[in-house]
Amino acid sequence: MDKDRKTLGEVRHLDHFVLPAMEPDRAERFYTEVLEGRVVTKYSDPTVTRIFMKVGQNHIGLFSQTKATIPKRETLDSYPRCAFIVPENEFEKTVAQIEGRSSLVKRLENGKNSPCGSQQGFVFTDSEGNLVEVLKGDQEKSTRVHHLHFDTLNLDESIKFYTGILNLALLKRTDEVAVIKIPSDQSVVLHQVRELSEVTKTTYRGRHFAFHVTDDNFHAIVNKLHNAGIEERDEHGEREGRRPGQLGTYFKDPSGFRL
Repeated sequence: MDKDRKTLGEVRHLDHFVLPAMEPDRAERFYTEVLEGRVVTKYSDPTVTRIFMKVGQNHIGLFSQTKATIPKRETLDSYPRCAFIVPENEFEKTVAQIEGRSSLVKRLENGKNSPCGSQQGFVFTDSEGNLVEVLKGDQEKSTRVHHLHFDTLNLDESIKFYTGILNLALLKRTDEVAVIKIPSDQSVVLHQVRELSEVTKTTYRGRHFAFHVTDDNFHAIVNKLHNAGIEERDEHGEREGRRPGQLGTYFKDPSGFRL
């Protein structure tokens, strides 16, 4: 039974993500002072500054950009978004810190039919223009990544990708939204749109969203990618292809998100 499960290419959890930063020092201050992140490592070369931080249970990266820019947000009704859930006893303090530093903040509608579930929450822009959410947890031990919101031009195709390639489960679906369940009580929320957002369509150096898998499941997923004709590739200048024996790779979902 255990051997059969390993061949399915199963994902354990959403591990980390990297976001673009127009001014990396400013972004570092925002995530340390507002979401109380801790810098793990920071280094620069002539072309890019890379900052890796621990925010609660998860890591995030902030990469400077030399070509791409994040367009100014006029509203918060767009994607992609990254969502954190914070402990109940820290939620109000976190929201106050967000409201004091973000130019756009909006309360999220919650309820059983909401893609985010029944938790109370807010969506806001970080210092760089990335869209972020915070949700109020119940008895969370620490802040953690809860879900991702991605836009898609073809909801059926995106559902097929996440359930087929990554062996994730379709939790619920409407005509416009699908919630894909990750075993770690996390999810990917897919939104059907007429046109992908400018942020989704733009290639940002280093931006990606990473899942953690076991060794056997890694190989099973790579085999499924190859069988589906999906390339392992990195167009962001971070890696010159996957070396033999290396248990980490990049590929794209139907909307072009780098995973």
